[in-house]
Amino acid sequence: MSENLQEVQTVCGACHNSCTIKVILKDGQINKIEGVTEDPRTKGTICSKALGGKQLVNDPNRLKYPLKRVGERGENKWERISWDQALEEIATNFNKVKEEKGPRSVGFFKGQGSGWGFPFHMYERLAHAFGTEVAMGTTECFAPRLIGQALTYGGMPLYPDYENTKMIVCWGRQPAFSGATQLHSIFDAKDQGAKLVVIDPLHFHIATKADLYIRIEPGTDLALALAVLYVIVEKDLWDHDFVNQYTNDPGLDKLRPHLFGENKDKQAYTPEWAEKITGIPVNTIRQFAEELAKTKGVCILAGHGLEGRINVTQTARAIALISLITGNIDAPGGDLFTNMSPKLNSEFTLNKLVNPDEQYPPFVELMNVPQYNPPGCTYPLLYMVHACLPTPDVMDQMNKGEINAAIFMGGNPLVMFPNTKETKKTLAKLDFFAVIDPYMSETAQELADIVLPAASYLEKTEPEYFKWDRWYPYLRLRRKVATVGEALPDWQICAKLGSKLGFEEHFPSEDIAYYTDLFLKPSGITFEQLDKADKWIQFGDIEYKKYEKGGFALPGGKAHVYSEIFEHVGYDPLPLYTEGAENHRSTPEIAKEYPMICFTGRPGPMYVHCQSRTIPWIREMRPVATAMLNPLKATELGLTENDWIEVESPRGKITIQVKITNAIAPNSIYIPGGWAEANYNQLGIADKFCPISSQQNYTVCLAKIEKVQKEG
Repeated sequence: MSENLQEVQTVCGACHNSCTIKVILKDGQINKIEGVTEDPRTKGTICSKALGGKQLVNDPNRLKYPLKRVGERGENKWERISWDQALEEIATNFNKVKEEKGPRSVGFFKGQGSGWGFPFHMYERLAHAFGTEVAMGTTECFAPRLIGQALTYGGMPLYPDYENTKMIVCWGRQPAFSGATQLHSIFDAKDQGAKLVVIDPLHFHIATKADLYIRIEPGTDLALALAVLYVIVEKDLWDHDFVNQYTNDPGLDKLRPHLFGENKDKQAYTPEWAEKITGIPVNTIRQFAEELAKTKGVCILAGHGLEGRINVTQTARAIALISLITGNIDAPGGDLFTNMSPKLNSEFTLNKLVNPDEQYPPFVELMNVPQYNPPGCTYPLLYMVHACLPTPDVMDQMNKGEINAAIFMGGNPLVMFPNTKETKKTLAKLDFFAVIDPYMSETAQELADIVLPAASYLEKTEPEYFKWDRWYPYLRLRRKVATVGEALPDWQICAKLGSKLGFEEHFPSEDIAYYTDLFLKPSGITFEQLDKADKWIQFGDIEYKKYEKGGFALPGGKAHVYSEIFEHVGYDPLPLYTEGAENHRSTPEIAKEYPMICFTGRPGPMYVHCQSRTIPWIREMRPVATAMLNPLKATELGLTENDWIEVESPRGKITIQVKITNAIAPNSIYIPGGWAEANYNQLGIADKFCPISSQQNYTVCLAKIEKVQKEG
């Protein structure tokens, strides 16, 4: 490279896939962002979100300095203050509440924006030093699937063996949105003869490339999964050797009668029964089930599209059972378990400060969850898998006046939580509220007293192992390549605030090398080694059938067809069908006035939740929110492309432009998530919960629509 050009390898943080990238600097400024061809996951591909990083660091909307509110809440009046003053005011308010009401009267709230690897462990360290737990962040996404899978076979097998697979099932998963850099692996597998099946209410993106596309009514995936299990057992297509040797239900003596009608509801989960719920023809269900069961080497990619309904955890359980009883777990061509992090220091998150009886193991991997159920936590399995207090519990505590001050890192609940009006009313009850964010979010504008500017992934150095799309076991170093004002990394804000709160013993430094070495101590990997590594440091290998040597990480060492842990906690040990909180079957009276199935999900390949709307390159790809509507319904209402409609549910209404497309069924309307100006969450359900995971029924509801004239 010429003298004024420099190439820096780092890790993208525009989403949770954490793709390896290289940043080309020209005269010290970002000139270009490219992929790294040697990367075993991406093979050099990057997506639009990463390409937009060049504009991220120059976005005039970025927060550059700490701000203090000078007007009333909601007036959006601020003054610039120093970091020292901002942290001092937060510490003073927090310590005052702690002294008067105890440490659990202060909330350490978490969103997805700051990541779930090293920064989350630093935030845990801060919360535990204070005497409480991190809260929120997992109720809304991911954790219900983790519960369902982990309590079936002891973890999440997040490494699809694309090189050897014979069938890929995208079930509520849209890789073009959530894992664009892995699309090449899917299409390569398809070129090698693998069959692609997509189960989704929307026939777009990956679904248009499917060998078998199955359109399903939103929120009914549990019915389909149970019917698939029924066919597999009925036709005797399950893997006898694997099930009998490695699960706790040899012969399927418990699962078979459950599926055939010997359950609490006395309902046989036949394809005929499922057709009436899902809208999927009986023959399609049978074809899919039989072909899947007869195929050795099946990857099932379950995604966010399954979430936001009250049956989400048992849906994840039922889909996990399909993989399990067909012998596709950790097998060639299936979904493999890998090491999800290097060996991490179990003492790093200071668990003994909230649970004095904690016995520190030699190391932990991925997450470090205190081994107890915290006071006020009514969803123990959610906390058990992710170390976060459930959102409904925390919201309830705020409403009761039990939490009086809080800080929110990397989240925007006024856009992303269901029932915006009630969310705002609850958060407004806090006497003091601080926000950490790269932007002045809607939540910060309306509610915050202090706002701290967070650095983006291009402005910080930290170790990274967390990823989502394909969990390859390597550790990389995210390197700082830019500076935006006085914005600081989340981990450094934790260190600074921890010191201000009086915990200098636990936060003696602001040196990333210090915390990295402490964090990775059991692995033997140091910051210096990571910094000097050619590309990355691999901390595990890709292996098959590890259960043959070590069993499954569940009681008895067996995979659990019949969940003993669910039974112990008081939940159904086998998946029992539960209707959604609001649909034509569960709420027929509401359906008379609100006949349309209204659902939401990812906003598109270029966005993550409510982020990146101010990046010009990104925004020009999708400048406005548009609701997807079938041509038959559009004709009925006299609508043409880009007309404005009002969408109303029993909880609220929004105005949005319409996109007319055959990708959606005639009885449905799709509202993309994350748009503040057309916010589905004003329509969504906030008071109905999955009893296991605490997840609200926030992605599906009933609605009515009408054509309107947009003012202005």
